[in-house]
Formats: sequence, structure tokens, C-alpha cells
Amino acid sequence: MRKNICILFCTLVVLISGGPCFAAETLGSLQTSACENRDLVKRYQADLDILVQEETKVRGEFLPSLDLGYTLNRLNHDTAIGENRENDTFSGAVSWNVFAGFKDYYTLKSVQSLTRAGEFRLDLIQQDIRLNVAMDFLGIYRSMENLKVAEAAVKLYDDRLRQIELKVKVGVLKRTDFLKVKVEMDNALQTRRRVAAAVAAGINRLAFEVGKPIDRTELDFSIFNELPQTGPAEGYQPQLLANRSDLNALKMAFAAAEATVSASKASLYPQADLSLGYSSHTRDAFFPESFENSDDEVRCQAVISMNLFDGMKKYAVTRQARLEQQKIKFDIRELEETLKTELENILLDMEVAFDNLEVAKTGTVEANENLRITDLAFAQGIGTSTDVLDAIFGISRARFNQVSAYTEVFDSHFRLRRLLEDF
Repeated sequence: MRKNICILFCTLVVLISGGPCFAAETLGSLQTSACENRDLVKRYQADLDILVQEETKVRGEFLPSLDLGYTLNRLNHDTAIGENRENDTFSGAVSWNVFAGFKDYYTLKSVQSLTRAGEFRLDLIQQDIRLNVAMDFLGIYRSMENLKVAEAAVKLYDDRLRQIELKVKVGVLKRTDFLKVKVEMDNALQTRRRVAAAVAAGINRLAFEVGKPIDRTELDFSIFNELPQTGPAEGYQPQLLANRSDLNALKMAFAAAEATVSASKASLYPQADLSLGYSSHTRDAFFPESFENSDDEVRCQAVISMNLFDGMKKYAVTRQARLEQQKIKFDIRELEETLKTELENILLDMEVAFDNLEVAKTGTVEANENLRITDLAFAQGIGTSTDVLDAIFGISRARFNQVSAYTEVFDSHFRLRRLLEDF
């Protein structure tokens, strides 16, 4: 009985609260889902896995090689060199490159640097996706705020339209006054439809970026309750140059090119190899009584070799590697200057956005006051329908401008976070 009462109580709580509660989709959770679901991220992860396997393959050059072989021969007659018609050979060999001019060592360093560069490229694409999600999230918020403004404009036109219609009936105003407001109201209705469609389109774009369906009612826009803070460009530059994945990827590519230059010099040094081999050659192996007709051989070799001249190819390879390294160095410098310039421009955009927001707030206050005064004058028969239309248009434009300025601040803020890779 007590269990049934508890179940009934929980059911009533759920019904009163409006149904089951769902976890709100914040910007952070949407960005995480996008990085987990998008095939583009998985593609870059596959590239990184390939580099990891390449590193494993290069490490194998430091280990000895073991080979086993078995050969069975059956001829139609004995050969002129004394080879029996039936014979077999078993062989085994262990070989190890002792020294190759440090080529293996520097090749491994090069591959390790390229693997690290692959990790930075993966981080880079994830940051791009996080920015796209943030921009789509902001776009939905902007469209929903604009929808509120559009609905408020429709309501203002509708209220004033009823007032004018009454005055037209009593002969205070002309039919043309009513038609003027009706035309503007129809335009406001079209604007509301366009903004509502923009909300739906934003939901579709966000769903694509995240890789899953999005419920508009579950989006949590609390991140937009407070304006972001900003600082001088000099304070952001160290973080910018330290965090940028594309810049770090180029630095790793430069390190890989440097190791490739060192590896290319291996041909200037001698090479040393050790090998140990064993072979057993048995004649007429299919007959037990002939087992004594076998030859066993164990051979140990140490080989030192060095190329003295190859038509200057080894020097050309080294010069080519140095040029590749120099080219990456130029790319690094160019990217650093580009990022610094972009940082200054984004901070300038954010400063302008903050200034525009202050102006928009003041404009909204002034437009509200103008609408109030116009309504009083119109109610007293002093104002005209044109004054009413101008006042409604003014307040709607001021509200749209405030939404635009407010979201422009966050637009610059998100682009700044992407530039600093702070998502």
C-alpha cells in the first residue's frame, strides 16, 4: 500500500511539473557532441592513426631481422654439377644493421614530429567545428530574439489598427489612414514569417554540425545572459602564438624537416651490418639411409660499406631537404604575422560592437519614449496615423538594432576564442 502511494505521488509530481525533465543542450555539450559525431573528425583521426603506425614501422629498423626458408627439389635426373634428383635445403638467417649513418635515428625523429603535427591538425579541425557550432548556436539565438521583436511589432500594428478602425467608423480618420497601417502590418507579418523560417534553418544547420537532431525547446541560451570581457591585444599574443594548432603543426613539420636533413647525410657515412646464417643441404632426403649425405653450413658476416661517389646525388638530396626546411620556416613567419593581424582586427570589431550596443540601448529607450508620446497625442486627436507608423517603425528598428549589436559582441567573442583556441 505504501509503495502504491509513493508511485502515485511521483506521478502527480511529474504531471504538475509538466512532464519528464530533459537535460538542456548547452553550447559546450553541443560542441562535444559535434566532435564525437562528425565524420570529418574521424577522418583526421584516421590520418593520425596512420602516422602512429608509420612510427611503429620505423622503430622496427632498430631491431634485427630473422628469416627462415625451406626448399624441396625433385629433378628427373642428376645434374652435371652433382646435384641429386631429390634434395632439400633448410636455411635460417639473422641480420642486423649496426650503423647506417644515424639514418634510422633521424628518420624516427622525423616521423615522431609528423605524428605530433597530425595531433595538432586534429585539434585544429575540432576547433573549427566548435566555432561553427557556436556561430550556429548564436544564429539561432539571434533569430529567436528577432522573432520576439517581429511579434511585438505585429502586436503594435494590430492594436493601433483596431484603434484607427474605430476612429474611421466615427468619421474622425479617413479610410486611407486605416489602409496605411494595414499595409505596414502586412509587411510586419511577412517579416515575422521570414524570421521564423530563419530559426528553423538555424536549427537544421546546427543539427548538421552536431550530427544529431536538435530540439529547439531543449537549447540552453544562458551563456548569453552576461556580456563577455575583453583586453588589449598585447595580453592575448603570447597565448595566441602558444596555442594555435596550425602554427604548432608547422613547427612540428619544421622539426621533421630538420631531422630529414640529418637523415639525408647518412649516405656520407659508412654502413656496418652483421649477419648470421645457417643452411642444411640434404641429398636424396626421402630415403632414411642417405641422411649422412648432408652438408651443414654456419656463416657469420660483418660487412662495412661506404659509397664514395654517386654522381653528386647525395648532396642534392641534402640540399633539397634544407630547402624544404627553409620553406616551412617562411610559412611559420607568414602565419605568425597573419594571426597577429587577425587578433588586432577581431579586438577592434569587439570594441566597435560594444560601442554599437551602448548606442542601440540608448536608441531603444528613446524609441520607447517616442512611441509613448505619439500614442498620447494620437489618443487626444493631435497625432496622425503617419506619426503612429513612424513611431512603431522606429521602436522596431531600435529593437532589431539592439539584438544585432548584442549578438555582434558574442560573434566577435567566439571568433576571438577560436583564434586563441580557447573552446
